[in-house]
Amino acid sequence: MYFCLSTEKPIMSMNKLINISEATSIAIHSLSLIAKIDKSINATQIAEYTGFSKNHLSKVLQLLVKQGYLSSSRGPKGGFLLARKASEISLLEIYELIEGKLPNVYYVGNSHKCPFQDYIYGDIIEKISEFFIKSFGNRYISDIKFKEEINSETLFQNI
Repeated sequence: MYFCLSTEKPIMSMNKLINISEATSIAIHSLSLIAKIDKSINATQIAEYTGFSKNHLSKVLQLLVKQGYLSSSRGPKGGFLLARKASEISLLEIYELIEGKLPNVYYVGNSHKCPFQDYIYGDIIEKISEFFIKSFGNRYISDIKFKEEINSETLFQNI
């Protein structure tokens, strides 16, 4: 466990073990859909298929373009395409893009005021964090499966 009582301030106060924001969910769902379709798809089509707000989705898609995960084109036949291979984009990479880099030191509370000799929570926070990092780090956009087979023809029929 990474715990030091000599520090005056905790390096990180962790009040939530894992938080996956809607923006992260939008990014992962959108990248997965775009990868599966392998054809230009616009924000309206993605919003209709996924049920996410088009406004929020558009902001996330623009971030993914800016960071080099997607390419975009304007116009009536415009939309988004993957700029990188889906097999090279890990879920952890996208999580950290949206949520920020995960720390490698985990504290709960204020360590310099803790009256206990041992860390009360044991190593549970470290184990959960390590499991999350390993799981998301070893899973790629290309690994995500859909409930039913979709392609550009079936997707556009459903929208």
